[in-house]
Amino acid sequence: MTEPDAKNIAEAVNRLKIFVGALVKSGVKSGDDWRAWRQIEANEVFMAECFEYCREAGMPAVTNLVRPFFHPSLPLIGLNYTPVAHNTLHQFASGWTPVMRLCRGIVLTRRSRLVAFPFPKFFNYGEHAEASVLPDNVAFSATLKHDGHLGILFEYGGQLIATTRGSFLSSSGAIANEMLAANPELLARWRKSRLVHKDVTLLCEIIHPETKVIVDYGDRREFILIGAFNRVTFEDYDYEHLQKFARALGIAVTERLTGKSLADLAAMVKETKYLNLEGIVVRFDNGLRVKLKYAGYVGKMIEDKVDYRYMMLRCLDGSHQKRFGDLPAELQMLAQKIVDELMAVRQVQGDKKARWNYLYNLVPEEERTPYHKGICRKFYAWLVEQDEKQAAQETSASAA
Repeated sequence: MTEPDAKNIAEAVNRLKIFVGALVKSGVKSGDDWRAWRQIEANEVFMAECFEYCREAGMPAVTNLVRPFFHPSLPLIGLNYTPVAHNTLHQFASGWTPVMRLCRGIVLTRRSRLVAFPFPKFFNYGEHAEASVLPDNVAFSATLKHDGHLGILFEYGGQLIATTRGSFLSSSGAIANEMLAANPELLARWRKSRLVHKDVTLLCEIIHPETKVIVDYGDRREFILIGAFNRVTFEDYDYEHLQKFARALGIAVTERLTGKSLADLAAMVKETKYLNLEGIVVRFDNGLRVKLKYAGYVGKMIEDKVDYRYMMLRCLDGSHQKRFGDLPAELQMLAQKIVDELMAVRQVQGDKKARWNYLYNLVPEEERTPYHKGICRKFYAWLVEQDEKQAAQETSASAA
């Protein structure tokens, strides 16, 4: 990491320390406290300043983009971006601020001391401007991307603690802590190690039958080391360091792919047959990380996700045509059927609320959550905007 990179990260971390300090000063200790705090207009203004978030037309409020989570017994606060951030910020060039990108499971004490520094937000190839054109003159390493849940392992109070990026109490976080407790050799190695010291945050894939996403790892139960950072210097440890850390702790490390050019890697992931592999992570020496996912994996993932909400979100981010090119013909037909039902909102008689209700009622009642209804309203607004643009183009063409 270059000195300017470390300085910029330190400045972003300081902003998060100020934010956490304000939460503590306001007595925020739980999710309910947070929900009350975020309703206060002055707090939204303060939070926007902390996160350097300039809200443009169509952008969500910053209070909808980041959520704190709280340890049940220790004075620790984690920060994670929300599904709203994940689903909407790609549409805005200024959306993912440097401060926002650190909120991927970062953990501070209630006195604003940084104790865990995980991966900052990084993107799939083509998903964001910085991941759309890969540098061809910068050295890189490529490793397998595993398909479990991200585990963030860090030292606090002489303990090795595991969390996921959104909760200390998640089921996968509980599994990770159970795996630690069941592995006294790992804990003994960690306590004796001078290499894996208290300033090192370990980032592991939690592989367990209950953390299965798409890839089937059978009955494997293990940590696979995929990254590590120094929470003081913000050093992003390279693959050689990861190998040393893994050997010191007696755990697995992700596999490095050698002898491959960027073109080779891009060609590899175009394979549409499902190979029981998720993808590849490319780490450039300038600090850029990019995810490349196998087309076959993406197709299977979409197959499992194709529903009304997913289709609306893909229309909103403009990726529906690109993503569904990887689907087999029968699933493309299903996706098109869902799109046709969504577009039929244009024919609904009545006012805007009647059309919203049409979209709400496409799913069972138990799925009509406030979040889902918000997506429906955004989709309808997007559709109206598209129709207005089309009408303007037709008027312009006829006038010409």
